[in-house]
Amino acid sequence: MDASSKGNQPKRRVSRWSSFWMGLGLLCWAGLALWFLLPPPKAFVEGFYTRFVYRVIVAGVAPLTNQASFSVALALMVALVAGFPLLWAANWIYLRAIKGRSHWRGFFWGFQWAFFIAPIIAVWFLVFWAAGYQRLAVEERLKLDTEAIGDEQAALLRDQLIEVILRDQPETPEDRDTDRALAAVAAAMKDTIKEWDGHAIWLPSGVKATPKGLLLANGTSGICTPYTLEPHVDGGMPDTAFVSTGAHELGHIAGMCTEAEATLIGFVAGMRADDAYARYAVALDMYTDLVRQLPREEQQAAMERLPDVAREDLKAAREAAARYRIEWFQRSSWKVYDKYLQAQGIKEGVKNYGRGISLFVYLWRDGRMADAGLAPPEQPVPEAAPDSESAATSET
Repeated sequence: MDASSKGNQPKRRVSRWSSFWMGLGLLCWAGLALWFLLPPPKAFVEGFYTRFVYRVIVAGVAPLTNQASFSVALALMVALVAGFPLLWAANWIYLRAIKGRSHWRGFFWGFQWAFFIAPIIAVWFLVFWAAGYQRLAVEERLKLDTEAIGDEQAALLRDQLIEVILRDQPETPEDRDTDRALAAVAAAMKDTIKEWDGHAIWLPSGVKATPKGLLLANGTSGICTPYTLEPHVDGGMPDTAFVSTGAHELGHIAGMCTEAEATLIGFVAGMRADDAYARYAVALDMYTDLVRQLPREEQQAAMERLPDVAREDLKAAREAAARYRIEWFQRSSWKVYDKYLQAQGIKEGVKNYGRGISLFVYLWRDGRMADAGLAPPEQPVPEAAPDSESAATSET
């Protein structure tokens, strides 16, 4: 082998490596185009993706990422945001100073690789998460009666939630164990998912706290990161709101992609949890959601029914949100998120959050929350059938 062939060998290895990533990027572009132009039927997504593929991904990835005490997703994001520009600049200098190539070659290197890396990241997002937006709606899966919710039904549920709040309200600091509460929610959620889907799913026993204000800056209290399947709650949230928000984020990990369905499973698991503080936090969240649907003049009276400790917890949550919120950032980011949800097939966008309590009411009035102590509305008593003696008399 002569010297020239030795010199060319490393260049071929780099070329093959580049060709691999470029080919993978083009393949991902083709896959994304196929998904959006010819989306699969919802029944296929439900049966194959959500109940098989997604569960395999969760079981393989989530136990690893959630084992870390820090947010793996945040570390990856920082590495990408900071690392790619640094690599771009280093390669630019290398091509110019060592290889003697033009500045344009170094300038376009970053755009070239961004073009091939972006679809790989997009497919990662689709496979790990976004495909689940196309599963069958929970109303269809659970065959829920979506008839309009009557005022009497809403009032009855509010009364029952007040009873839970009064019974389970924390009295000592030891009662406010967020880790214990979220572990109980996760355990109840596993049982609920198996009941609903017929298949078990792996769930973490808690959520990770982000640096204070990281999420609250844009009015968000929690987030599920699709790439690493980690549930997060802003570290600035007070304990009661931390638990109720954590229940919602665990619901996302459980395969509930839409905000309303994550809220629903969080409510159900919270009320079924074997922990008083978990039940209190989730019942308080549900109660406030129901109160928001009342006429404004009735809301104050409904909130005054809450015990002092509950009103203090709600005040603490409001103060935390106001402390860290950046108004312009919240407005712009929620507009973007609204468009994102609409692009995923959720027509109402961010208003989908508000449907969670409605879904819970459908489930409750069907008698499916009786095991959590929430009795459904009384059904009309059917007329008594005539006994055999009176029937015989009428016939004669």
